[in-house]
Amino acid sequence: MPKDLRSFIKDLEKQMPEDIIRIKREIDPKFEITAIQQHLENQDKYPLLIFENVKNLKGELSQFKVLTNMFATRQKCAVALGLSKDQWRMETSMEFAKRSQNLIKPVIVSKDEAPVKEVIKVGDEVDLRELPVITHHEMDGYPYLVDAVIAPDPDTGVYNSSHHRMLVRGKDELGLWMSPRHLWNYCMRAAQKGEALPVAHVLGHHPGFYLGSEALVSMETDEYEVIGGILNEPLRLVPSEAYGDKLLVPADAEIVVEGEVIPNFRDAEGPFGEFTGYYGPQRWSPVVKVKAITYRKDAYYMNILVGHPDTSILGGIPKEAGIYEEVKKSVPGVKAVHFPISGCCRFHAYISIDKKVDGEGKVAAIAALPYHDELKHVIVVDSDIDPFNEKEVLWAVATRVQAGEDVDIIRKVRGGSLDPSSTIHAVGDKMLIDATKPVSRPFAERIKVPEEVMKRIKLEEWIQGV
Repeated sequence: MPKDLRSFIKDLEKQMPEDIIRIKREIDPKFEITAIQQHLENQDKYPLLIFENVKNLKGELSQFKVLTNMFATRQKCAVALGLSKDQWRMETSMEFAKRSQNLIKPVIVSKDEAPVKEVIKVGDEVDLRELPVITHHEMDGYPYLVDAVIAPDPDTGVYNSSHHRMLVRGKDELGLWMSPRHLWNYCMRAAQKGEALPVAHVLGHHPGFYLGSEALVSMETDEYEVIGGILNEPLRLVPSEAYGDKLLVPADAEIVVEGEVIPNFRDAEGPFGEFTGYYGPQRWSPVVKVKAITYRKDAYYMNILVGHPDTSILGGIPKEAGIYEEVKKSVPGVKAVHFPISGCCRFHAYISIDKKVDGEGKVAAIAALPYHDELKHVIVVDSDIDPFNEKEVLWAVATRVQAGEDVDIIRKVRGGSLDPSSTIHAVGDKMLIDATKPVSRPFAERIKVPEEVMKRIKLEEWIQGV
């Protein structure tokens, strides 16, 4: 059976049954679902949540169940990659790195073989208000779709899959916000020809689909092939209802919304609570005209809670994998890379290396910076420091860094367009901190209890109930 959202739920039930919570009580998608997520987050709990009775945007009981918090812990992402829930640290990133190098071409199936084609609505039948679209935060201007958006390159046909927010403007219109990356480039080139760009919003699939969508690859790389590599099997595609073979969509998705970006037209979009934990401002953005909606008869509507671990970890794991591969080219002793939630899994990178010569820490930091424009602060530590333990990383900064020697600032560099601290043109500064010990001179030794004694003394033999 091909991997899909249902196969992942089964895998999670086997390894982490306590991490799935089903809520039967009727709930409103405007703020109420995210209020429950926020309450759980305040208790440091991030279960997979399935809401079985949710209102749609018409105020009626929706036919779709809402699923959210799928990426809110690294343990769930480990399970998604076929690992044990206990392999949630660098093993998860390394598995992603290995799979992302193994591109697998998709296969095309017929409509009869595609679960997402069980229900088809086109033309006047299309009504986005029938979906349980969530309004996430207090100042969000509208309810938003927030899953992966796919589109073919208008010149080459190569597919891009990336995460973008889309506000619901009415029954068949969406507002689309894009940072100036691949999809934005597609839209600009299509608009220069006066052509609409076909796009599809994929609302629910195996988590490997979305992790693969976060891989940072060249614009010449077909991201359907990357996703196939992450899934470890060919992604099944089917021709879209509105565009046929010109827009191939995932056959095993839960819900697919098909449409086109209207060329050379903008309207107000936003504000929206973004991954930074701040609201992105209202801006002039492209508009998508929706042509078709297809879905499974018992479809899940998948949501990603932006500005919380659900979106941070989704973006962080692929970037850890990519930076590890980049740094390894110049520093073979790199041990691990971590994008911490405290840096929104975008702005901070902690890199652990087995340092051989002085200056190698700065080489590692410099190698990491070009990989992603949103990366602002890189801290490099020795291999005795666990980059997934922020307490240890900050201890290394406190005890191994002299600011005048070990901190470098690169000024006026292009950054992330949603970074609230950058200029209006997304220009800001980058900081590199070499928190590694010098090799060319003696350095103080870390304190520790003898290892032999640690192994001999079993805590449960001395203190009951631990």
